[in-house]
Amino acid sequence: MTRAVKAAKASKAATASGPSAAAAGRPGRRAAGVSLGQRVARALCGSPSVRRAVGGTRTSFRPQALRTAGWRERRCAVPVFEVDRRGPAAAERLPRLWVTEPAFDPQSGERAGRAYVGAYPTDPDCGGWRAFELASRYFAEGLGGCGAEGAEADQHRIDCFRAAEVLYLHSARRGNLKAWVKLGTIYAFDMAEGRYWQGLLESRAAHCFVEPARKAFACFSRAALAGDAEGCWQLGDLLAAGRGCARDDRRAFTLYTRALLHGANAEQQGLAALRLARCFEGARGCSLDLGKAQALYRWAAERLQEAFGDGQWHCKRELHEARTGAARMAQELHGGY
Repeated sequence: MTRAVKAAKASKAATASGPSAAAAGRPGRRAAGVSLGQRVARALCGSPSVRRAVGGTRTSFRPQALRTAGWRERRCAVPVFEVDRRGPAAAERLPRLWVTEPAFDPQSGERAGRAYVGAYPTDPDCGGWRAFELASRYFAEGLGGCGAEGAEADQHRIDCFRAAEVLYLHSARRGNLKAWVKLGTIYAFDMAEGRYWQGLLESRAAHCFVEPARKAFACFSRAALAGDAEGCWQLGDLLAAGRGCARDDRRAFTLYTRALLHGANAEQQGLAALRLARCFEGARGCSLDLGKAQALYRWAAERLQEAFGDGQWHCKRELHEARTGAARMAQELHGGY
C-alpha cells in the first residue's frame, strides 16, 4: 500500500470521526422522524399547499378508532422541522426540509402537538414563492411565541426561525427579492440566537463564525442593489449605527432617499421619510435643515397613519415618533406647538 493511499484513508477516517460528520449525517440517510406512511402521503397529496386545501393538519390518514394514546404521544413529539437527506455529498447545497404545522384535536379543538404537512423542495418552484410562503408561516409562528417564557418556548421560537432561515435561503436562491429582506431581518435581530445554517465547509472551518450583523448587511445589500425600498432603509439603518460595517452617515442618507423614491406603498414611504427627517434634524449625512425635517415628519405621519388604518399596526411606534417630531420641529422653528 502506497503512502498516498494510506494518507487518503487516514484523512477519510478523520473526517468520518469528526464532529462535522455527526452533524451532516451519513450519505443517503433520511430523516428518522418521518415515517414511510408520511412520505407516501406527501407523494399522493403533493405540496403542503394541497394538503392544507384538503384540511391541513386536521386531516389524518389514520382512522379515529386507531388514534391511541401512543399515536397522540408520537404526534406531540413531532419537531418543528426536520432535515432530510443531509449527507456529505450534498452538504454544500441547501437541505430538503420536512415542514410541520401545529395540530389540533378535532373534537376538543385543543392543540395536540404538530403534524407533517409536506417537504420542500419537491419541484423547481420558479421564483421561490412556495418556499417564501412556508418560511413566512414559520416566521409568523416564531414572532407569535416571543411573549412566551420558559426553555421549551425559547427552543420552539428558535426552531421556527431556523426553519424560516433555510426556507428563505431556498427562496432567495430562486430569485425572490423579498426573501433577502426577510433573511436580513432574521440576522439583524439575531432571532435564532446564532444557530444558523452551516454547510460542510463552514462546519469544518476553524474560524467560520460570521457575525449575524454582517450577514444582515450582505442580505440587505442584495435587496438594496435591486431597488427594494425596505432593503434600502434597512441597510441605511445598519450604516447609520455601524452594525456589521463601518459607520457611514452620508451613504445612509443616500439609501434613505432611494428608499423614499422606490417606496411602493404608504408604509415604505412613511418609514423612509421618517428616517430622512431624523437626518435633517440631526445633520446626519446632510446639512441641518429643520424646515425640511418638519415637512418630512408631517408627511411621514400622514403616510404612516394611512398604513396604520390599512392594518399595518406595527407602525404605531413610528407613527407616534413622526407626530412628536413634527411638533418638536414646530416648536424649534416658531417657538410653540
